[in-house]
Amino acid sequence: MTLLEPDTDGQLALEDVCVDLFDLAGDPLDAAVARLKAGVKPTAEDIALLAEAARTAQRAFKEIGAANDVLDDASDLGEDLTTALAETLRRRARAEVPALLGALRAQAARVERSEAVRTVAGRILGNGGPDEPAALDSVPALTADLLPRVPSVYDDEEEPGASLADLWERQERLERVQDRVREERVEHVAARLVALAERIVDRAFTDARFTRAALDEMDRAHALWCACLDEG
Repeated sequence: MTLLEPDTDGQLALEDVCVDLFDLAGDPLDAAVARLKAGVKPTAEDIALLAEAARTAQRAFKEIGAANDVLDDASDLGEDLTTALAETLRRRARAEVPALLGALRAQAARVERSEAVRTVAGRILGNGGPDEPAALDSVPALTADLLPRVPSVYDDEEEPGASLADLWERQERLERVQDRVREERVEHVAARLVALAERIVDRAFTDARFTRAALDEMDRAHALWCACLDEG
């Protein structure tokens, strides 16, 4: 078995070649086990094969444990990031949002790497590969056209003979409605961002395809959120 050097997370990864070492169907390892079961004294080669197989299995179990730890950390950190994102959006601190989105993406990448190692470890232990991926959950795009529309002066037809006082009152009323709708647009996009973060964290980042699609949509929603802020 060959081990890779620790990656940036300090996690040892298993090379795929170790699968061939342990999964020797009907080959030297199986033959050595069969001889032991038959009470035949093991040869030095048999002992070496069995020792290497045991070390491979131990490493596989260790990697699976490490992957479980990564998921636990991802769940806790993801919840913290989601809470921070909601608060940042509430404060409308637009300069702070990109770092939070980047942290979510980095955590997703860490889980994806860890789950790839888990897959190799599972194959070593004879657990087969991962389940067939289910159909990708829909991550519809939120666009400006789907937000509440800001009314304009052209929506309110001028009444014949209206006085200047009436026109002034009408303009003030329109501006109040416009301000309210602009607030609704900002809040609507913010809620979308938080909802997507919650869905990603709820799955502990393990659904890689959904996570990537959701993160891409969050980037687009963030740009839309900034545009809505600029409307005020």
